[in-house]
Amino acid sequence: MKNRKKIMLITGFYLISFIVAFMLSNHILNYDRIHPSKYQGDTSLIKLYVKSSGIRFNEMIGYAEEMDAAYLRTSLTPVSDSKNVTIQLEEPASGARQIHYALMDESNAKEIESGECPDIERVEGERQTQINFSSELQQGKEYCLNLTVLDESGETYYYYTRVVYGTNFQTYDKIQFIMDFHNATFQKSATASIAEHLAYSSDASSNDFRTVSIYTDSDTVTWGNLDPEVVSDVDITILNLNSETAEIQLFYEIQARDDLGNDYNYSVTEFYDVASTGSTVSLIGYSRKMDEKLDDQSFYFNNSNLRLGIVDKDKTDVQVYGKEEPDEEENTSETGQPKQEEEYNTYISFVADGGLWVYNTRDNILTKAFGFERKSQVSHRDQSYLNHGIKVLRTEENGDLYFAVYGYMYNGDGEGRFGIEVNKYNRADGTYSEIVFIPYDKNFALLEQSIEKMAFVDEENRMYLYLEGNIYCFDLMMKKFELVFEGADSQDCAISDDGQSIVRSIRDTGGKILWLEWKNLNTGETKEIRNGSRQLHMIGFLGDNLIYGILKEGQDVMESVQIVDDDQNLLREYTVPDGGYITEAYITDDLLTIYSRTKDHQDRPEDYILYNESEIQEAEIFDVYQELRMRETWISTDTYGNDMPVVLFARGVETYSDTQIAFKAEGNIYDGYYVNINGKLEPCPDFAQAYKKAFDNDGKIVDSQGRIIVRPASRVSEKSLNGPGIGAVETDETAQQREVLQWLFTFEKKEGEPSLDGGGMLQNLQINFPDYHVVDLTGIGLDDALSMISEGSPLIVKNSEGTWCVAEGYSDNHIEIADSKDGTVVKYERDSAINGIASSGNIIYSYYK
Repeated sequence: MKNRKKIMLITGFYLISFIVAFMLSNHILNYDRIHPSKYQGDTSLIKLYVKSSGIRFNEMIGYAEEMDAAYLRTSLTPVSDSKNVTIQLEEPASGARQIHYALMDESNAKEIESGECPDIERVEGERQTQINFSSELQQGKEYCLNLTVLDESGETYYYYTRVVYGTNFQTYDKIQFIMDFHNATFQKSATASIAEHLAYSSDASSNDFRTVSIYTDSDTVTWGNLDPEVVSDVDITILNLNSETAEIQLFYEIQARDDLGNDYNYSVTEFYDVASTGSTVSLIGYSRKMDEKLDDQSFYFNNSNLRLGIVDKDKTDVQVYGKEEPDEEENTSETGQPKQEEEYNTYISFVADGGLWVYNTRDNILTKAFGFERKSQVSHRDQSYLNHGIKVLRTEENGDLYFAVYGYMYNGDGEGRFGIEVNKYNRADGTYSEIVFIPYDKNFALLEQSIEKMAFVDEENRMYLYLEGNIYCFDLMMKKFELVFEGADSQDCAISDDGQSIVRSIRDTGGKILWLEWKNLNTGETKEIRNGSRQLHMIGFLGDNLIYGILKEGQDVMESVQIVDDDQNLLREYTVPDGGYITEAYITDDLLTIYSRTKDHQDRPEDYILYNESEIQEAEIFDVYQELRMRETWISTDTYGNDMPVVLFARGVETYSDTQIAFKAEGNIYDGYYVNINGKLEPCPDFAQAYKKAFDNDGKIVDSQGRIIVRPASRVSEKSLNGPGIGAVETDETAQQREVLQWLFTFEKKEGEPSLDGGGMLQNLQINFPDYHVVDLTGIGLDDALSMISEGSPLIVKNSEGTWCVAEGYSDNHIEIADSKDGTVVKYERDSAINGIASSGNIIYSYYK
């Protein structure tokens, strides 16, 4: 009997084992059939280019859905007297059947003209067509050009560029200068001539190919000992252009061999700011970024440190997650027996080279969890690859994670879509799949800003997203969304650096702040911050800690600034000694700057508080210097004894349902000025403040459409606008204003007569030039404001006698000023002119088109 029972148990065990093995084998054998691979091959959409003077430039990529061209400024195409634009086509998969164009105004609100392009013809081996504009175009004015392409398979795609009409852009000369400089960087014999164009500074980063600038030494600009070779076409894109200056981007791929004979490929992006004076073109700004194309051979260990390569360490988005093994005491039950066995492991995810990578520390496996390119893909990239980013949204203990691919979908089944693709990476299966696609119709810069502010998935599979000043909640399972908070970009709101908490100022009907409401969107918990009857002033987040001020009783100044964590623990309090008070405090990156005065109302020196992250990072990103490739990005993993990780590539699997949500953002996009510092955009509504910030940080001011207004810290050494003469009207201020306005009318070739409404000069400028953007630089010194002249815009100023004048030129020794009092145009000694304008309060106005 016992033997029979034993036989039955053994038989049952083997039968169950057989069934499990059969099911597992069937799952493995049929996995590809049940979960077909998502296509991720070469780019297949038609590309359009502009062809002029034998040069091909301004690649236009195809969008699957219409975009809001008012916010697209990916390229700027010059249009000369002939008003013709030649369009060249590159047709990887399906050819173009028909192209329709629509010329719109600058804001894409009003159609100027539209029509069909002529039949596509083959010219010198290239397929091309032409647009012939018939409308009157305003000199120096930008327009949106929207192109609709119907391909041979019946699909419609949308292409965009901007056009600017003018006859004196010197586009060919500027491009030729840039290409000569670019070619010279690959010739070591040209190091000395390259150095003449640079503004080398010992404070600048050298010995680093990842980021090169005009301040870098010429040896690094000419590639040190790397000896690279350009292995692709050099794509030229005009980003900004006027008669004085141009901003032009180059994108290409290089290959270089290391000391061991291994060939590495790199994507390179160069940005040039050039200015022309007469027939001379000069370099006023230059930067270069280099990113390694990562593959199996890119990764190796040095002790516990893993090489990532020449990648941007500021965009790695490192996440350390998983389940840590507890101490031995915690790993036993109350009876002293070991607890049920669990899988303990640590995973490190990071973003590099446009892909998402996950390192399994226990198994020494590095998986490319997502990438637009397959392992075997060897074709060269085009610049549309730059228009996407990746952000981890949530991690799980078993190694899975949710992540967003945002921006332009570079290739694959969804090529041409623009928006946010939410995916899940399944570690056990080695696959990723799309859950939701959220369309967006503006531009990559706005989308990236939003994702950086707030984008995460909570435990209930709800995604919270900041977009255009509002916060949305997307149910990833039900494919629904709701607006959960409106106006998150107001001065009464602040978002924590981790993007999971929002603090609001709760005011009474009189505008007094009663308390601060801190809501953690991830947990749903809400707390209030009060200080008795004292009024509070919210400053913002420094890291994940909130900073707010406590106002003096009945006054608009602060007596103290407090820093608290999310449990309202007071981490630090700042007060002014000897009865002083705080007038202002603001946060820039990880720094709090505090302005204060003594009790006698005298300005005190600025004080600073630097944010130091309290948590110790489990994986540190750092630099390692190599002789040939110079500085590289490495990561510490706390994993010892490995030489190289096993590199795997996750497979994208098809989804069975439509993942796209019918969504359109409902917010109001900030329409003021941005200060662009090293690619990061910071809003600044006041032009003078934006100018000062850009000047101090070697940045530039751009508008909401990405157009460069001015580069305050970069200008040509000498410039003259060669303006007209000016009438003499002596001391009558109204007459002086009229003469200055007449000077501007003549200079801008504007018809009619100026009109004055009796207001000030600023109001009269706005009335007489409604199509221009009039700006107030009052408070900026004349010497600093000269960059507006470098961009082609005169300065309207008051001199030491209180006379309205026009500053129209400068050199190292003088400043040229047209004086309406005596009707003269005089080259004043530089310091004399600067001091004279300062004595009248540095009242300075200008404009841009």
